[in-house]
Order: sequence, then C-alpha cells, then structure tokens
Amino acid sequence: MKKVLTKVCTVTVLSTIILTGCTKPAAVNNESKSPANEPTKASAALRSNLKAEPVSLDPPKAYDPVAFEVLYNTLEGLVRLDDKHMIIPAMATKWEITDNGKKYTFHLRDSKWSNGDPVTAYDFEISWKRMVDPKNGFPASFLAFVIAGAEDFNKGKGTVDNVKVKALDDKTLEVVLKAPSGYFLSMITTPVFAPVNKKSVENPNWSAEAATIVSNGPFKLTEWTHNQSIKAVKNDNYWDKNNVKLPAINWVMVNDENTQYQMFKSGNLDNIESVPKDVKQKLLDSGEAKLAPEAATSFYRLNTAMPPFNNKNIRKAFSLAVNRKLIIDKVVQGKQVPAMGIVPVGFPEPDGKDFRAVGGDYFKDNDLETAKDLLKKGMEESGYKTLPEVTLTYDTNDLNKSVAQVLQEMFKKNLGVDVKLESKEWKVFLDEQRASKHQMSLSTYYADYADPLNFIEIFQTGHPGNRINYSNKAFDELIQKASIEPDEKKRFSIMHDAEKTFFEDMPVLPLFYSTKAYMERPNVKGIIRHPASLIDYKQVEITAK
Repeated sequence: MKKVLTKVCTVTVLSTIILTGCTKPAAVNNESKSPANEPTKASAALRSNLKAEPVSLDPPKAYDPVAFEVLYNTLEGLVRLDDKHMIIPAMATKWEITDNGKKYTFHLRDSKWSNGDPVTAYDFEISWKRMVDPKNGFPASFLAFVIAGAEDFNKGKGTVDNVKVKALDDKTLEVVLKAPSGYFLSMITTPVFAPVNKKSVENPNWSAEAATIVSNGPFKLTEWTHNQSIKAVKNDNYWDKNNVKLPAINWVMVNDENTQYQMFKSGNLDNIESVPKDVKQKLLDSGEAKLAPEAATSFYRLNTAMPPFNNKNIRKAFSLAVNRKLIIDKVVQGKQVPAMGIVPVGFPEPDGKDFRAVGGDYFKDNDLETAKDLLKKGMEESGYKTLPEVTLTYDTNDLNKSVAQVLQEMFKKNLGVDVKLESKEWKVFLDEQRASKHQMSLSTYYADYADPLNFIEIFQTGHPGNRINYSNKAFDELIQKASIEPDEKKRFSIMHDAEKTFFEDMPVLPLFYSTKAYMERPNVKGIIRHPASLIDYKQVEITAK
C-alpha cells in the first residue's frame, strides 16, 4: 500500500511539471506582485551543506546536482519553477509560441547583472551558442540539440550561424526548434540554460573563483574556499530582490552522512538533504525527516567495452541477481520503488496513463535461477572458465558505500562472483565516469526536463551522457525518430520501443526510482525542492526561534 501511495504522489507532482511544459499559450505575462519599494523582512543566513565541491560553476559544464544547487540560486534563466513546480516567468516576462510550436519569442524584463551590466538577449544568444560549441566539449550540450542547427554545429556538420538562437534586440530573443517540443520550457528551467555575462566569459578562467563570477539571480557569490565552503549573499541588483528574504547562504562541503546529521542536530546546519541510513526509518516514522519525490533513477552503468560486460547475457545476469526490495527496505529506506526500467514513475502519456505503467517491467527482481543460467550462457559465449575481475566504483558517500557492500554480497551469494569495491572522491569519480573509465559505476540520473526521452536519449552512440560505450544502431534510430515526431501518441510509442530495445541489451543495472529524505529546522520556511533535483532558496525565511 505504501508503495502505491508513493507512486501516486510522484505522478501528481511530475504531471504538474509536464503539463505546464506542454502548454502552448499565445502569450504569457506574469510580473512579480511584490511592491516595488517594500523592504524585506530581516532573516538570518541559511547554513546548508553541498556535500562536495561542484565540478564547475560554468553552467553547461556544471552538469551535476551539487553545482545545480549553487547555480539555481545565483543565476536565473528565462523561466523558473514556482512552489507548485509550475513554469513561471523569470528573466523573460512573456513569450509567444508560433510556427506550429517551433518558434519561441521571449521578451526580457529590465534587469542587471551583479556587476551592474544590463542582462540582455545577447547574453542568452552567446550562452546557448557557447553551450553547443564543439571546442568547449560541454557535457550538457546535448540538451540544446532540440534547437535547430545546434546538433549539427556541435558535431562539426554546421556553423554557429546555423544555430537558431538570435537576439532581435536587447530585450527580444528568438529561438527556433528543429521540431515542436512541448517540454522545451521545462527544459530551460535547468541551470545549464542560465545566461553567462558576455564580458566575464572573455576570461577563460572566469568560473574558477567567486571574485570573477557575475550573477543575475537572487544571490551572488562572495567566497569560494575550494573543497570547503561557498558563501553567497543577496544580490541587490536582482529584479525581484523584494521577495528575497535571506541575507546570505553559507554552504559547507561535508560528504559524511553522520557528520552532517550531527551538525544539524547541534544547530550548525539549518537543513540537510539526506539522513544517515541507521536512523532514517526512525526519523521518517517520527516525522522529524520528510520525504520529497524525485524525478530520478538510481542505477549502475555497465561498461559494454570492458570484459565481462561486453557480453549482454552476463550484464543481464548481474541485474537479475539483485534483490532491490531488500536494498530499499533494509539499506536506503526511503520508500523508493524498485526499478525494472530506466524511465521513472511520474511521466503521463497523452491519454493520462503513466509511461512506466504502460512500459511495465523489463525483467524480474531477484530472479536468481534465470540469473545463474544467463551467467553460464554468457561465460560460454565469451569462452570464460573464470569470470574476469569486476570492479564496482562509487563516490565517497556513506549510503552509496552501504549499497555497494550489499551488492557485493549479493553477487557473491547469488552468482558466486567476487566483486571488488572502489571508492572515489566525487569530482574524480565524475571525471573518470565521463571518460568511460569505470567498469561498473553508480549513477543517479535526475530529469533535466519533464519527458521520458531525457532518460533514454543519453545512451545514444557517442552521446556525452552515455559513459559506457553502448552502441545500437536500431536504438539510435528510434531516439532520433522520437526527437522529431510531432504526434505525441506516436512519439510515446516510439519511446517505448526504444526503451524495450535498450533493455534487450541491458547495459545498465537499475536499482530504484528515487525519493529524498530531508530535514529542516522549524524556523526555516520556504525551501522549495523540485523533483528534478533543483533546490530553490529564493523565498526562504529564517524566523526568530
């Protein structure tokens, strides 16, 4: 019963995002309702924990949840999400959608960067074209491929002039898509689409230190002590500063769950976005910790270019040998849903049915007899008498370590396979994973935009999100077909075919569809946790105890 309730909650929240992204009004206009000169209430600085050093604070390079938390609060794109996860105007006051859903014309408000420069449509044109410039090699570039000419430019088949992003004047930005994409507005809430100041990026090292980072969001960076802390203060040049109540955000970087929890209990942190596994169930039962839905899937990537995972039957054997329900109930304890697919719960189809429910499960959880048979078959196909050494890599996080240890025991008990565990500091882990250096490594993929395509397109041949050398021509063709299909019913059918083809090869080992357990002090009000791994501190207020 609890599992069903969790699904319903997630579907409700994510459906809101998706329906908003698919809406195509003739024009949208929603100015801030705060009085222009009304002073904000006094509030203390928020003390929070990033857990790790951001991989970067250059938006299209900073493609990870740690960096997103900083960027979403210091930079602002054309649109953002409100407390109901609905798309609302941000740097853009309104927009028109024409040409059968392919052309978007955004009208920007009067606003300034933290250095006093005006924020213009040219900043957005430069930023989005810079995002897909092949010489930069940004990991988030693929998100912009929905824009006409962007993918060709990124892959060396076209020029920057063919990328259909154009500032018509200081306050008007025109964007033409290669095909109607109802999720486009949802997509550009992602921090990778935030603008960068056109002057500051002339310095190649502009994003390395707080002093050279220019902000247009609710807060601006003042200090960055690498691998230790980041401080941001209220941005007095922000257009909606009257709705920003916090004077500052002080982030630390503590990646130990128990230390983080003790800091919260002792009053040194105001919120934590995860809790130690040993006390999680107790805290959830007491109501001290709460759950938030996440549009995310946790899984292990199996490198198809590295033995023994170059054999699909061996990959399938490892996946079927895992007892996901046991991991959820005894280790992660967040009422997650076992994953037997890659697209999580919460994405409605045109007829209202959930994509995951329609697609169903592609294998059985804890199917040990089938797993043993597949391992035997795969070893015979590859000529193995003894399986090559398998190394499972994860980042330095207590919960991830516990999950890895349980998986290690399962593989030994259920398959008779010894698996070596390897822990890496987050930034090193991510760099190595992006370079496809890991044989088997943990990932939690959060939705960049509210559409199932986001979870499957990353596994196309040569895609920067692939990371496991997976390649299947039939799968690639289905993804490309889905990306330009204007008929939504047909598009969803194609995406189901693509996911099915993907799991016939089983290049990933899915674990569960995620939830987040968090804690915050009673006097902290207004933190917005969006399912797509975005935390918004814009309207947070810390009241007197």
